[in-house]
Amino acid sequence: MTSSQSLLACKIVRFLTGSLPMSLEMHHAPACGFDVTHVWEREGGFSVRRLVRDRGIVAIPRGLPGYRAAFSLRPNHARLAIGKRVVVTGGFAPGTNVLGQPGDAFDGEMRDRVDMLLFLMDPRYVAAQIESLGLPGHRVELRNLPATPDPGLFDLGCRLAAALGNGLSGDELYCEILLEAMLTRIIIRHASVTSGRMPYRETMAPAKLRALIAFIDQNLASPLRLGDLAAAAALSRAHLARSFRNATGIPVHRYVLNRRLERARSLMSHAGARVQTVAIECGFADAPHLSNAYRKAYGITPVATPA
Repeated sequence: MTSSQSLLACKIVRFLTGSLPMSLEMHHAPACGFDVTHVWEREGGFSVRRLVRDRGIVAIPRGLPGYRAAFSLRPNHARLAIGKRVVVTGGFAPGTNVLGQPGDAFDGEMRDRVDMLLFLMDPRYVAAQIESLGLPGHRVELRNLPATPDPGLFDLGCRLAAALGNGLSGDELYCEILLEAMLTRIIIRHASVTSGRMPYRETMAPAKLRALIAFIDQNLASPLRLGDLAAAAALSRAHLARSFRNATGIPVHRYVLNRRLERARSLMSHAGARVQTVAIECGFADAPHLSNAYRKAYGITPVATPA
């Protein structure tokens, strides 16, 4: 291992234990026996790691801060105890989610091929998410539940893993939407009280929607993130992700992509337009990213756009 690889591995170990803040990173380096292929951290105390291992036996890290939710992306063989509870022994089926309470120690091991997502959530972050869902925060706790598969959560996890596996290519907003949906589903699944405003009933006031659409149009060249959009609409991330779709019929990441494509098509209709320049002006990562999205949307390449 080179010195730079050793430094990266050291940083990943520090991040895995919660001592190093990072934004989205994509790499393959060992940490606590796993290959940490993707890590995502958000302000306020929420982070996600994708942990992968092809073979062998690895101990599960014991001391991790806050709430921890482990989610299986493929059949895993594990023995896992959380606190005094034995939650998995043998098969850890795809789509299975287990929750660790603050202060609970994880104890166990993963065998053979491992592919899982590990959510780390500060209690204050969880409390804010519960409040944004309209649940009575002073009476809500996240319960321990049997380790059973959740098909909806599994679908979201597979889509997130596929997006991360493709290297994002400008799809950070899409990944944030998926993460928000997974986090909401985990909290609702484990919440001790579920009465209150339900996510699918939420909508967005017309004035907030107009302000958000104006903000998107004015900032298409920028790498729009869910936090930016939420701030523009004066909403929480969770509320924005749900209410935008209820108000418009499409997810916010799809609306942003459509607006970028519409602007790109307008610019490409001008004589002498360069694909790379248009890609940057419309917020795409590069020319191939624009070309792939353009072909899927319009059936032609950008250079074939009629004047």
